Amino acid sequence: MTTALVIIDTQVGAFTGEWAMPDGDVLIAACQRAVAHARAQGWPVLWVQHHEPAGAMDGAGFAIDPRLAPAPDEARIVKVEADAFSNAVLAQVLAGHDRILLAGLQSDCCVQATALGGQRRGLPVSVLADAHHTWPQQGASAAAVRDRVNHELREAGISQTTLAEVMA
Repeated sequence: MTTALVIIDTQVGAFTGEWAMPDGDVLIAACQRAVAHARAQGWPVLWVQHHEPAGAMDGAGFAIDPRLAPAPDEARIVKVEADAFSNAVLAQVLAGHDRILLAGLQSDCCVQATALGGQRRGLPVSVLADAHHTWPQQGASAAAVRDRVNHELREAGISQTTLAEVMA
């Protein structure tokens, strides 16, 4: 099985300042484990960065969180829409892989849109159900929102797995 790991929008702007996500350290730790495992297996790791002019994901906030330490030879894909596959380069780089693992931010936006976008394009996407996160909203905790998104993705036929399953 040829697997690739795509880390979505884990940028400094999501973990610092007024938009700092709750439990961001937990997501960083999960992504660190996923990245370390992918590298140990020889899987490609791709970094998606959302460009948001004059927003939290601009300027210094655009950089990938340094705790994740992307390697110089790992591809970086810039997007301006929620679905990372809106940048056709991502699908081109992932051509030939029979499992594409997705992790990162934001559960109810870019992770969900990328999973559904990959599915629409016939790509073998699978979400790491415990390695994506979001912000609380409308009285629901961030964890509750993530759980709702996981349920919606399962209902849509998107494959899911956990870090423990991937690392077993």
